[in-house]
Amino acid sequence: MSEAPREPQNIYDDPGFFAGYSTLERFGAGWERAMEHADLLALLPEVDGRRVLDLGCGAGQLARHLATAGAAEVVGVDVSERMLALARAKWAHPRVTYWQGTVETVAFPPARFDLVVSSLVLHYVHDYRGLVVRIAEWLAPGGVLVYSTEHPIFTARLPGDGWVLDDAGRRTRWGLDHYADEGAREETWFVPGVRKVHRMLATLINGLLDAGLMVERVIEPIPSEQWLRDRPLARDERRRPMFLLVRARKP
Repeated sequence: MSEAPREPQNIYDDPGFFAGYSTLERFGAGWERAMEHADLLALLPEVDGRRVLDLGCGAGQLARHLATAGAAEVVGVDVSERMLALARAKWAHPRVTYWQGTVETVAFPPARFDLVVSSLVLHYVHDYRGLVVRIAEWLAPGGVLVYSTEHPIFTARLPGDGWVLDDAGRRTRWGLDHYADEGAREETWFVPGVRKVHRMLATLINGLLDAGLMVERVIEPIPSEQWLRDRPLARDERRRPMFLLVRARKP
């Protein structure tokens, strides 16, 4: 399914959305308890002395982590004024600079960075292929891209909530539909009209290859038994993947 490009949606500055999002465990200092956290950090290369770009840096937790791990410079870019205000107030670091701007329009010189990271942002971006081509240009030879995004099995559920229920309201299976119909889909997540872009797995991986990057690792994070014991209400999180994590390198 093809459609005209849309203006980037700045949903994180919506007061109702931000109030709801702020209640999530992964918000703020809780980012280290996110289910995919350990897998994301494991994909990162050695950052000591590296120049890093954090696309969609949010409240800045990952940006500061990278700086404290030894990155020479971290540039964090996000469209949300609310998230950047938190980043500057609570996750500041002398080697981190926060910029306000959209992932879709930000520009940098060729070979500007050694590492580009993006955590749970790319499913909001309409032109994935175009962005990956730009990232490949920004990376120096040998540079690395690491990103996480909502899994195509997860985004293909939209506009529904995914779970198929029996007459007693029990979750019987995960339902997805129109998997090959790529494009924007909307859901109610704290507020109505939250827009995400569904793409097939092949589109995500081939976009990297077409941009000249080498795919080194793909992870579909599955919660550990300990993580589930600590969160009994999340027991169904092993039944389908929610996230996809990828590491790719520029030759």
